[in-house]
Amino acid sequence: MDYVSYNGEISKKPQMPLDQGFLYGYGVFETINVAQGKLVFFEDHMERLKQSALVMGLKLNRHPDQIQSECQQIIAKNTMIRGGLRVTLSKGVKADNLLITARENHYDRRMFEQGLKICTSDTIRNEKSRLVSIKSNNYLENLLILNEAKAQGFSEAIFFNTQGYLAEGCMTNIFFIKNGRVNTPARDCGLLAGIVRNRVIALLKTNQIPITEGYYSSDQLLAADEVFITNSLMEIMPVKQLDKRYYGVGSETLTTRIDTLFQQTWGQR
Repeated sequence: MDYVSYNGEISKKPQMPLDQGFLYGYGVFETINVAQGKLVFFEDHMERLKQSALVMGLKLNRHPDQIQSECQQIIAKNTMIRGGLRVTLSKGVKADNLLITARENHYDRRMFEQGLKICTSDTIRNEKSRLVSIKSNNYLENLLILNEAKAQGFSEAIFFNTQGYLAEGCMTNIFFIKNGRVNTPARDCGLLAGIVRNRVIALLKTNQIPITEGYYSSDQLLAADEVFITNSLMEIMPVKQLDKRYYGVGSETLTTRIDTLFQQTWGQR
């Protein structure tokens, strides 16, 4: 993935902007799924980027149509069929900077069929943080914890907040199923409301599958029948193991039914 776009200029070797986004993490970003060469949920991502920019005091001067055009150029230049684009808005000196980069998507159907192993983190998520509900460039804590989890053989780590309630993962939102009801943490538990999370909740309501956004303890999570996690690149991913607890995965699960509905409604595979 060689080509990037920096303030609308496409190149292979852009100069790194020495702005506050680079020096201090003063910026926001969106990771957009690319499937069959097409941008997935682009409008949702642009709306969240705009809202995050407002919270951070950043100015998104480019119209979404212009950003979409630049994204399509990067897809074409990198001959992308499947992957992800990161759209980063960072604090500049005279004007804020927009950087679009490309990456591969390593999540595949084999992972979905097998399910992932995840763990809980001892680090507490501060649900009162001003940054917890936006996708800011300040991801170091998440990355450190994720790297520690991977070193132990897990693919993701899950946080609980200061009240002991389930919050989110380093890179994902979390859902669990108990007796046919889907549960996911409420927004004020200390989480970034993911694009796929929001789409899944809407999908469940449309298809009359019981869904509750609430406040859940570790014991409730461990007692679940099924668990799945979501983000823009993996979409819906079953969890086969959380710490030492194992969950059901496979074609007969409600998780698979939800994924089938998701793919029938929005899928680009």
